[in-house]
This record gives sequence, C-alpha cells and structure tokens, in this order.
Amino acid sequence: MSALTIPGTHDSAAYTNAWPFIQTQRMDILGQLNAGIRYLDLRCGLRDDLVEMVHGSAILGLKLSKLLDIMYLWLMSHPSEALVVQVKQDRKSERSTVHFSQAIWCCIAQAPERWRTANTTPVLGELRGKIQLFRRFTGPTLHAYGIDVTQWQDNPTRPFTIYTWHAVQLTIQDHYRPADAEAESLPSLIAKKDGDVVELLDNANANVDPAHWYLNFTSAYEFNLWYQLSPREVAVGGYWAFRWEGGINPRLREYLRTRKGKRRYGIVAMDFPDTGADDLIAILITSNNEQASDLDRTWRRLFVMTIWLALVATVTLTTLKIRQQLGLGSSLI
Repeated sequence: MSALTIPGTHDSAAYTNAWPFIQTQRMDILGQLNAGIRYLDLRCGLRDDLVEMVHGSAILGLKLSKLLDIMYLWLMSHPSEALVVQVKQDRKSERSTVHFSQAIWCCIAQAPERWRTANTTPVLGELRGKIQLFRRFTGPTLHAYGIDVTQWQDNPTRPFTIYTWHAVQLTIQDHYRPADAEAESLPSLIAKKDGDVVELLDNANANVDPAHWYLNFTSAYEFNLWYQLSPREVAVGGYWAFRWEGGINPRLREYLRTRKGKRRYGIVAMDFPDTGADDLIAILITSNNEQASDLDRTWRRLFVMTIWLALVATVTLTTLKIRQQLGLGSSLI
C-alpha cells in the first residue's frame, strides 16, 4: 500500500459546518469514497462516552459510528477496494467514564472483519474490503494496535519521519500555518505551501523503497491580525489585489499533468479536492498506472496513420491492376 499514490482528504468529516475556518470539505464521506478518496483523516472527541467528529474545538454533529457504517456499506458494494483511515483524538474527553482508546476499540469491535489493526504495512491484496488503521491516539495497551503515528509533529516547517517500533517508516509533510511572528499574503502562503507539497511529491517518487510511507497534506490556512485566509482560499484560490490567485489544487493538477508515466506520490491529503481542479482525484489515481507520454502518443498516431496509408495504397494499386487485366481501364472513377 505504501508504494501507491492514494488520494485522501484532510479533516475528512469537516463538511457539516460552513464557517470558513472549520469547513475543509464539500463532499460528505460517501461522496468522497465515490469520487476516489481512499485515505480518510478522522478527528474525534469523546463526549458522554460517545465518539463524535470534531475539528479542533468545533463539534461537527456526526458520530464516528455513523461514518464507519457508511464505510462498511461502501466496502460491501466495492469488495476490491481498500481504505486507510487515520483516527486522531483532537480534543479532550468530556463527561465520559471510558478512555478514548477504549471507545475507539468498541467502535471497531462492531465490525472487526472490516479492519486491519496490525502494526505493519499491508499489501493491497490482504487489505481489499478492509480498513487499515493509522492510530493517532494513545492508550494503556495499544503498543501493537494499528500503525502508530502518535509521534506526529504539530505544524513543522520541514517534513519529518516517524519510525515505529515495528519497522514502519512514514515521512510526513503537514506545515499548515505560518509561524505566529510571520504574516503571509495569499499569494505568498500558496506559493510556500505549494513548495512544501511539491518537495515531498518529488521525494516520494524518487525513493526506491516501496515500504516507506509518504503522507503529504496540501492543507493550510492563516488567521492573525493581518490576514485571515481560509482553507478553501488556499486550496482553490481567491482574489488578491484585484487578481485571481490560483490555489494549491489547480497547481497540483498542473504539476501532475506535466509528469507522465507511473509514479509513486504516497498519500496526498487535500482540502476541497473536487473544487478548483475537477479531475484532480482521477489524475492522482492514474499515476499508479503506466501512461504514455505525449511524444509516445504522437509516434503511435504517426505509426497507425502510416500503416493505414500503406494499406490504402496497396488496395488501390491492386484494384488498378485487376481493372487493367479485365480491360476496364485504369480509372477508378
């Protein structure tokens, strides 16, 4: 699985609240799956012993159990597909008598056949019809439960690598906000984030180790005294000084368009991936397959045309010879 390009979403459940600094998606979970998303980033909180979907301090009005039911039904109708789901505890538990990790375990235990909670990297064949857990929460007895990404760094300016106890390596780019002392205009923030994303895309494709995971978050925002730039503006683009500034999504689309052939980019977790570049998810998926370059396609067209013209010429000459032998003349008209 780590050798593939996997389209994903950041804060996958943040589609119920339209406030600009909470919403990160336009599609619901089912829509994301149908569109080709195969990595989901689920941020959770525990209230009254129930696991709810959150985005920081915001309650999104969704229960984790409901989202899991949607995934299970979708996998039943798409048994050859595989999902990677990261579960993160994104806020402290409230009015609860159980530990967060226990509540998650109870949710997963409702359909254990749909989960792979091993701490190693699976191959695609063994994950078909199932969900690989990326665990971004701690607990008293979770040493071997899911792939452990609890060493995740918060807003690092450079990519970092997690080395798990079970020989899994994950390199992550998740620089989502300028430092407090910095103030970035929309063009500057998009350009710097684009550089972060492209750097890890190049690194992932250049690494010959197929077992090394790459997680590349294209999301960013800014909220300070000088600028208030929402996740959607960074992802899709916006007007700045009376000029449209394209966001990360169209820039990523252009990057992928100019690089043909089979490539490994790892997990690419996006905000609003269906907006700003309509075929972005599809292009990420096709990077897993061999693709002919524009030059290859041109030569193939020329070859086919040459063969066709040769066939037409052969048929024409043969017809003329037959007509001459029958005394019908050499004109085909």
